[in-house]
Amino acid sequence: MTSTYFSLYVFELGGTETTIGLIQALGSAGYVFSIIIGGRIADLYGRKKLLGLMTIASGISRIFSAIAPNWQFLAIAVVIENLCLAGDPAFWAMLADSISERHRGVAFAFFSFVNSLPWTIMPYLGGILVDLKGVLVAMRWILFASALLGIAAGIARLLLLEETLSRPESVGGIAYSRDIKNIVVESFREHYKLWISMPRPLLALALTYAIWSFEFGLVEPYWIVYAEEEIGLTSTEWGTIIAAGNIVSLTFKLLVVGRILDRFQRKKVLLVVLALDSFNYLLFIFCGSFYQVLLLWIYASIVWSFYEAAYSSIEADLTPKERRGRIYAALSIAWSIFSIPASIIGGFVYEKVSSRLSFILASMVVLACLAITMKFLRFSEKVSLRRETE
Repeated sequence: MTSTYFSLYVFELGGTETTIGLIQALGSAGYVFSIIIGGRIADLYGRKKLLGLMTIASGISRIFSAIAPNWQFLAIAVVIENLCLAGDPAFWAMLADSISERHRGVAFAFFSFVNSLPWTIMPYLGGILVDLKGVLVAMRWILFASALLGIAAGIARLLLLEETLSRPESVGGIAYSRDIKNIVVESFREHYKLWISMPRPLLALALTYAIWSFEFGLVEPYWIVYAEEEIGLTSTEWGTIIAAGNIVSLTFKLLVVGRILDRFQRKKVLLVVLALDSFNYLLFIFCGSFYQVLLLWIYASIVWSFYEAAYSSIEADLTPKERRGRIYAALSIAWSIFSIPASIIGGFVYEKVSSRLSFILASMVVLACLAITMKFLRFSEKVSLRRETE
């Protein structure tokens, strides 16, 4: 609900399309800072406590967004919320630690399925709530509910999860400081060393993430804006479209995606998905009715259903367990760093230049990712073969 109607909430608080881009950029900057530190802590001190505590903090931070009186306050709230996402590297590291290499495709697909279940109904219910109560009241209620759910999720993680990294707080005779200042300094120094020593396949993967960030900045906050302003859909209709697409996506994640990823070479599957996805943005701007958008969204949702499991499986294949927290942080940063200018550029292009141009450029971004992935594929195959031999 919060992500689907966030752009409309910004409008209600006095913002514009450019403002949306600015808020996204500020949030990305906060996220970059938090996960550099979070990645190091996850690898040195463990995953569980960091993940649980940061989930609770993330839930509490939603309260600031819920009480925002204007878009400037909301921007600060979004930065705070992203600073509380330092547990993200711990989450993905813990997930990868718990899955065997042989079954990663099915496992990540099933995780994506479970994680996406609320998307089958919540966007639709959110659309009804927005149409009945108005954007401002509806979003405040939704954000308060999100805060409570975040706190509950954090407590559940602290109580139910088991630590997956058995590691002392000193490695090779080097003790790691618990002093916050030293942790921050060490985190940034270690992050720099990580980048200059990163294998070529991971660097290529990071490059595709950086390119993907421009797709996000160009269109992700503006799907609903274009649907309502240019096509003439209501919030309820948009929620119905999102829900229908996600039902189809969930079905594919549960029954198809994992099996295909584990049966065929994962990078080749990703290449096919990228090729099929490149047309979705162009088709969207030629839609003129609810049913046209609905049919397109169902097709796009089938294609998009492969992304999370495919990329997660590839990341896990290429990353050693003891460095997963920091490498996942680095890959996230590759996306987040470039999403800062991408979000600002995206808001400017949509509002000041052309709403259609945003979607045309997004299609070109996907084609660029396809080209990079083709080259990346050769290197990753060599790495995979070498690892299997070892």
